[in-house]
Amino acid sequence: MNAEARLAALRRKLTTETAPAIIVTVTSNVRYLTGFEGVIDSGINAACLVTADFARFYTDHRYAEAAFAAAEGTPWEVRLQRENLYVELCDELLAEGITTALMLESAVPYGRFTFISEQFRGAVRVVDQYVESLRQVKEPAEIERIAEAAAIADRAFDGICGFMKPGMTEAEVALELEFLMRRDGSEGVAFDLIVAGGPNGARPHAIPGERRLERGDLVVLDFGARSGGYCSDMTRTVGIGEVDDELRRLYAAVLESNEAGLAAVRAGMPCAEVDAAARTVLEEAGLGEYFTHGLGHGVGLDVHETPTVGRRSTESLHSGAVVTVEPGVYVQDRAGVRIEDLVVVEDGGYRRLTNAPKELIII
Repeated sequence: MNAEARLAALRRKLTTETAPAIIVTVTSNVRYLTGFEGVIDSGINAACLVTADFARFYTDHRYAEAAFAAAEGTPWEVRLQRENLYVELCDELLAEGITTALMLESAVPYGRFTFISEQFRGAVRVVDQYVESLRQVKEPAEIERIAEAAAIADRAFDGICGFMKPGMTEAEVALELEFLMRRDGSEGVAFDLIVAGGPNGARPHAIPGERRLERGDLVVLDFGARSGGYCSDMTRTVGIGEVDDELRRLYAAVLESNEAGLAAVRAGMPCAEVDAAARTVLEEAGLGEYFTHGLGHGVGLDVHETPTVGRRSTESLHSGAVVTVEPGVYVQDRAGVRIEDLVVVEDGGYRRLTNAPKELIII
């Protein structure tokens, strides 16, 4: 990972904003900026302080050995917390003569923001999606990791199709799905898995429970793996036993919508127009009211990143972004269908990272 290029990009933004420094505390942003491997986990207490002259990574002694090893040969200085990380960070900033226009991420917890603001007498600026905007266009090495996570998920889908059968609970299927990915090298799950059968499929973010799969059900499977810290995200919908003609009609409409959305993906395309391409298919099929969310989102170190691919988005797609295309229909008390692919945006179109079959599979 190119830590020097990432720092240079951030410093150019600071210059444009005439800001002397930024404190970065969002864990995925810290990992992105440093490029550290084998250091940052979900429970770390850490922050990055970046100015035109230095880049410092602050953490506590639990991570000392790994942090010093990871920082060797990089632009990053490691500073270890003695008592209170943010007290010491602010003291160092003030000692450097930085007293105004300090930038903080909008995601910083309120208590931490209040403390830092008090140290600088309110001379702080809260910025939104500041580092996240740099993360939108992926480096080739990042895409390779996302592609590997997607391949793990593809193989898990093949495995789960051979495992599922009527009478199993959603929770049993979710547990097996996670096991398949972890056994195949996933560092964990990219997010809480969704396994939703029959009427539960009408809940886009249903929690797997004790409902048993029944013949005639459609089952929504939404899951992702992690590789090298990077996420994948895919959804497939399968049938348990023969499903009726109406459910097949819903499935066919969502598949057509998915393909229409994919056909609209290319660098420079407004995200709202990509959403519209897929949404129009469902509206013309009389199913528009059942498509209740945006078409997709960026994926990387987090499973939900910029850009947002939805009706109200003001963004456009950039070459090198990784996004989902995931139309769905959700008919209350009946069923849900969602088909989601993960793709890399390219100048003339896209490259698919999700390669699991999309025809309706009957188990």
